[in-house]
Amino acid sequence: MSKIGIVTFFNSINYGVWLQAYATQRALSDLGHNVEMVDYSNEFEGKKLRYTYDEDDRAIGYVTSLLKAIIYGRVRYYKKAFGDHLHEYYNTTLKHYTDIKDMKDLEYDVLVAGSDQIWNPEITGGKFDKVYLLQFGKVDKRISFASSIGSKPVREEDKDIFREAFKTFHAIGVRENYAKTQLQPLTDLPIKVVCDPTFLLSREKWESLISEKATYKCENEKYILTYFVSPEKRSQRYQDMIKGYHDSMNLPVWSVQFSTYKNNPCEKLIVGATTADFLKLIQNAELVITDSFHGAALSANLNTSFVCIQNRKNPERTKTLFERLDLMDRIDMKPEQYKACDYESVNPRIDEMREEALTWLVDVLKEK
Repeated sequence: MSKIGIVTFFNSINYGVWLQAYATQRALSDLGHNVEMVDYSNEFEGKKLRYTYDEDDRAIGYVTSLLKAIIYGRVRYYKKAFGDHLHEYYNTTLKHYTDIKDMKDLEYDVLVAGSDQIWNPEITGGKFDKVYLLQFGKVDKRISFASSIGSKPVREEDKDIFREAFKTFHAIGVRENYAKTQLQPLTDLPIKVVCDPTFLLSREKWESLISEKATYKCENEKYILTYFVSPEKRSQRYQDMIKGYHDSMNLPVWSVQFSTYKNNPCEKLIVGATTADFLKLIQNAELVITDSFHGAALSANLNTSFVCIQNRKNPERTKTLFERLDLMDRIDMKPEQYKACDYESVNPRIDEMREEALTWLVDVLKEK
């Protein structure tokens, strides 16, 4: 049994962040290891909990974010969804860290750079954060699992940072083919493309978490669920897609969000749902319409039919996944083209993807 520390986004204000981190910790624990999350957060990670910040990376964002906090309850509902639930999901270090200088004496057999876009400097304030490249601590082995750079090329100023850090790694696993293409020239280690950690857990394990923690009552309802993360979410393109499915399926639209601002069509706002309730709402939906990578990934793993509106700002995340699962037709699928997902053919691909990733993880943890 190894003592493993995981470094990833895990206390950000985002369902996918929480669930990928939970899945990584759970999978490693199920393999028999002593696992904890290194309780580190970059100063930009929790900016959505501020009453004002540069929303959508624009100067006007300081004004729009403040208005949303005051008028639509943005901060209040983020806190309702995530604020008091951290230790229900994670085993964390006793100390919270915000500076790599304070982390030099941390000791682990293995440090794991986890998933999500931890290697995307846009998320960490425009500056590359070396904590997410595991450049700290007294460690026998450093590996990454399903780390992501997003959809933009590695900047020239970051290439040497990657080169030097990768010299300290034992194995590198990334989440997208695009990341492998960008990073492979920067290391002699073979880079492996592995699935998102949420797929490391079977549908049954997610259903067990839902049964244990979810409280939202939706079992006997029929609805279309929407969940969006792109700045485009209020655009005409999105609204036309939602209305088309609303009219063709003759079902109410339920919207998961963090403010009381109402889009149309939308019969029901679900504001500040807990992470477990978010899973339950996906599980019970007739259809999920989303532009979120994890919204689509969790829908697939829970065998809920879904349509993915392409997130034009960050398209690479879904591309690798949908190619692997033969679900490319779910991207921007029009209502007149709609057919339910054929999970009899998709589930064997999910199982294969899970086993391949777990086998790789077990092998690199065993290697000297």
